[in-house]
Amino acid sequence: MNPLRKPAVLLLVLALMLSACGGDEDIAGVGDTVIRRSDIDRLFDGGAPSDEVFRDILFSKIALEVLTHALADQYGAAAGEGEAEEYATQLEEYLDEAGYTPADYLGVENASSHLLRLHADVLAVQQAALQVLITDPAVVDELVAEDGLTSVCVEHVLVATEEEAETVKARLEAGEDLATVAGEVSLDTGTEGGDLGCAPAGSYVTEFAEAALAAPIGELTGPVESEFGYHVLRVSARTALTREEYLADPWSALAEVQLGEIWGDWMAGVLEEAEPWVAAEYGIWTPTGIDPPADDE
Repeated sequence: MNPLRKPAVLLLVLALMLSACGGDEDIAGVGDTVIRRSDIDRLFDGGAPSDEVFRDILFSKIALEVLTHALADQYGAAAGEGEAEEYATQLEEYLDEAGYTPADYLGVENASSHLLRLHADVLAVQQAALQVLITDPAVVDELVAEDGLTSVCVEHVLVATEEEAETVKARLEAGEDLATVAGEVSLDTGTEGGDLGCAPAGSYVTEFAEAALAAPIGELTGPVESEFGYHVLRVSARTALTREEYLADPWSALAEVQLGEIWGDWMAGVLEEAEPWVAAEYGIWTPTGIDPPADDE
């Protein structure tokens, strides 16, 4: 995985901090780990821009501790200090080359280099978790059950309406070349002539994946409606990995979106069961964020 990309699933963990006032009291904790006011304040240059941002970043700090503890408890695993350092170095080099500040990259006003390091720590924990999750028998069972280990080679034409899709299908059935038609009318401009190549079925949205898994090889299928529009597709090949083949090289078998889902599902489950404490004046812990203090509602 490219550590410089920010998977959407990480935005949940990247929203930490509180507001700017007085001393260095204990404000939250996870097990034996205590989070102090200064731990959050140092993540900003000039203080958090709002109480909401402060709570967001506090949540991320707590979430990182929760996930770190869970990784150790469930799998006896941990993110190595070297991995976090490597991610931090790569991020700093990228920002220098691009001319970005930590605030530009993270989208958090007043973000300091320490917040960038927190992001690197999150990436390191994510990588360490995925290292064990992708071979966890329960995760593999789910991939097998959902055809997540089946690769499909697909080409398609994407249009806005079902009527347009029926017209496309009629043109293709009359003998027109799919690549040519795709070049003329397809809304998917990120492909060459509508060719999506070969990828795990699980990397596509549900409706498209189900159609690609069920379609007769070499025959036109559709219209298939998804959140992107209406597809007319043709599958040229379909290959299912055995469990043994998958376990021999799981990183190569999974698409980035699948890795994100595996991480996101585990993370959400861990946070749902977590019981950290937060000082009442700073807010109320929930599995998806820190709510404002009760007297602010």
